[in-house]
Amino acid sequence: MAERLQRPRGTPGGKALYRLAFIRNCHRWIVVGYAMLDVRSLSRTQEPAITGELVRAMKEAKLKVDAPTWMIRMYVADDPPMNAPGRLGKQRRRVDIEFERSERGFTFHFHCEAKRLYRSDSVAEYLGEKGLGMFLSSEYARNEDVGGMLGYVQSESIAVWMARLKAALTSEPAKYAVTSDGALEIAALLPELPQIHRSEHERLPLGRPILIFHTLLAFTNSGST
Repeated sequence: MAERLQRPRGTPGGKALYRLAFIRNCHRWIVVGYAMLDVRSLSRTQEPAITGELVRAMKEAKLKVDAPTWMIRMYVADDPPMNAPGRLGKQRRRVDIEFERSERGFTFHFHCEAKRLYRSDSVAEYLGEKGLGMFLSSEYARNEDVGGMLGYVQSESIAVWMARLKAALTSEPAKYAVTSDGALEIAALLPELPQIHRSEHERLPLGRPILIFHTLLAFTNSGST
């Protein structure tokens, strides 16, 4: 899977390096925005409000005089509409977060869908039709080979929820179109966020797989876990 991230199908070497740096910087930006939030105050908040606050914080960080150069050259949007065949205007799906970075001759996008993890059916929602399923159906990241899932942990711990996600994907790989070598595992993408995992899934509508990064963020009364 690491090779697929570094050089997606049909991607020139230089562009692949830009893509890898872009994906890492998207996660760095998430870390920066998350660190600016009062996570305890959001322990019972709905997903759209948490996502809105996270994106607001990321945009605020970009405006600081000491913001890193890579951040200045990137853009982030909350709830933007996605263009897809057969969907126009208000019929278009809306992804929770979209990152964008343009270079001469090409543009990178990184789409993230967010779900709360707080009750018994949360794993089903996270992996279901309106969660991970939005990537598998190619509603999101249609023109990309990488996507992201954010889990807002509002009960128990990050480790507990990641174990539940892994158990679900491992027990029913066909249901979630997990590729033969795409089982959920630690991504080792960013030292600042060691809990990032990744999995790879087939996308039958497109005939090519997608690599999904899973990032869980704690929003509990005890703070980061």
